[in-house]
Amino acid sequence: MSKELRYSGSFTVNKPREEVMDLITDLSRAVECIPNVVNHEVLDRNKARVRFRVDLGDEVPIAELRRITTDATIEIVSAANDEVRYKVDGRAAGSAISILLVIRVLDKGGSSQIDWDATANLGKLLQMMGRFINIDSLVKKISEDTINGFINCLSR
Repeated sequence: MSKELRYSGSFTVNKPREEVMDLITDLSRAVECIPNVVNHEVLDRNKARVRFRVDLGDEVPIAELRRITTDATIEIVSAANDEVRYKVDGRAAGSAISILLVIRVLDKGGSSQIDWDATANLGKLLQMMGRFINIDSLVKKISEDTINGFINCLSR
């Protein structure tokens, strides 16, 4: 298994581009959209400390690893024009995890098309767990759940 996992997608919301950009560049509001957040602390305009609880399901053969807590720092590393880059660094199941999420927002005449790409780098322990469970499938599900959280916030 490669240590780098890549995901991407696209969706449209019935909100103007400016409203979408306002939400995704306001970390204190954006964090509220992420599912499974147990608690968070906004450190400054572009950085927050977040604790997630993730249910990995019965696919995981070790009961103690079916539900894990992840402590991470989320940082907006750039926000220019129609693109926002988030960097997420943390630990899950005793292993490092690093994610770069790039979100691009395109104006579609009153609506917005949102294209996203995520690249995840997993530590050795999580890579080794890939021998027993489908880590790619689990990380993909977490990525999609996070994007769906943004979609739900933007659809309100």
